[in-house]
Amino acid sequence: MHASKFFCIALLSFFFLTSCERDDICPENAPRTPQLVIQFFDVDNPEVLKNVKDLVVQSPDHDFLDFGTTSEIKIPLKSDENITKYNFIKNAESDDDANSDQLIFDYSRENEFIDRACGFRVIYLDLQSTLVEEADEWIQSSLVQQSNINNENETHLYIYH
Repeated sequence: MHASKFFCIALLSFFFLTSCERDDICPENAPRTPQLVIQFFDVDNPEVLKNVKDLVVQSPDHDFLDFGTTSEIKIPLKSDENITKYNFIKNAESDDDANSDQLIFDYSRENEFIDRACGFRVIYLDLQSTLVEEADEWIQSSLVQQSNINNENETHLYIYH
């Protein structure tokens, strides 16, 4: 009787331990919702990258992304709406010389299933950018390079200043 009890417990333990699934953990290198990659160019020499001094990008809900002095940035687009607005502030550290321009990004969205552990990511399609006209613009124009945003390995938008 004692041996059959031991055998039943061992058999139940075996089934219990082998029926467990491994934890579903999303790996670091799994695809994620991509950010918009922007490069800044000299308006007088469109082939040459040009740094923007003390660049700060502000969202409408007043979140600030501080990039310092740079010629390339990555910013997130809203994944629950088809429009994202940002204020691009040049010379943000200066009280006298700060200059802000607003860009509106319009796009459509598509959810892409990655796997059970990672869930979905958003891919942005048909990107368009519009510069809000102002009296003292530092951004002269923008040009969409890749209208579909599904990775961060390429530049999606050029801004000329």
